[in-house]
Amino acid sequence: MTQEHRGDGWTATVEDGAIIFEFLPGMELEAFGEEAYETYERFLDRGDVESLVTVVKLDDPFTEDVFAVWERTAERATEAGLQRWAVVADGIKAISLRGKIDTGGLETETFEDRTEAVEWATDT
Repeated sequence: MTQEHRGDGWTATVEDGAIIFEFLPGMELEAFGEEAYETYERFLDRGDVESLVTVVKLDDPFTEDVFAVWERTAERATEAGLQRWAVVADGIKAISLRGKIDTGGLETETFEDRTEAVEWATDT
């Protein structure tokens, strides 16, 4: 069963055991740490998710506050027992995320294609 939530500039669904977040152009970066993160916590509390896919379509560069939210996201994913985190982003954002956040024990890969990312994340 697919469940979807939407906010101002983002969507979140659970499909095949994966939480899939899409952050869309024009989204205010503050929303990372507010309503989108609250939705993430609710999805983790379901107990039936095994991986995370984040699709980043944002125009703005990441700030230190955004990196802190990404690290908190990875920490909570590990605590909840998630195994994989797939990030879909363009080259610069992917390099930025890969180089600046500690994903702890999560197996993390970056992709340019959403479909490939979801397939990798849900391949158990």
